Amino acid sequence: MMFCPLAIDWGNAADGASAIASFCAVVAALWIAFGQERNARKLRQIAKNEEHARTVRLISEVIRLTAEIEAFANAGAMLAERGGGRNGGLVSHSQEIEGARAQLSALQQYPQSDPRIFGEIGRIIRESALPSDFLTGSISYQEIVCRGIAERLAPRRALLAQLL
Repeated sequence: MMFCPLAIDWGNAADGASAIASFCAVVAALWIAFGQERNARKLRQIAKNEEHARTVRLISEVIRLTAEIEAFANAGAMLAERGGGRNGGLVSHSQEIEGARAQLSALQQYPQSDPRIFGEIGRIIRESALPSDFLTGSISYQEIVCRGIAERLAPRRALLAQLL
């Protein structure tokens, strides 16, 4: 048999090319699979960050509304302490408190998975309720009610801040 360097055994060359192509296909499949896993992990992290951002916004809004109610209650108590004011000063304070409570009630409908937040919103709404006889009661009664609301809400704000 004669040896010729240009004579190639094409059967073995096709087997080699097939092996290289198979190897490249496996590498490409692994590359795609790991790339999809990386993308899925990034998407999960983004979703988790967005959920946390929504929670932080909700808690900060609840803290703001609670502080607003507390400020109106303190202002109402000081107004009552000075004699009740003129032109329905306590009436406007009670309306402001009820408006903030209504906003808190609306926030309680916000889709959220943490029941602690909703529990705190419910407690804040309950503890900031003005009695039905608030406006018809005496000035000292109004002062006591307003001071009580302010005193009960301060720890609620602190507890909400801990949920962040």
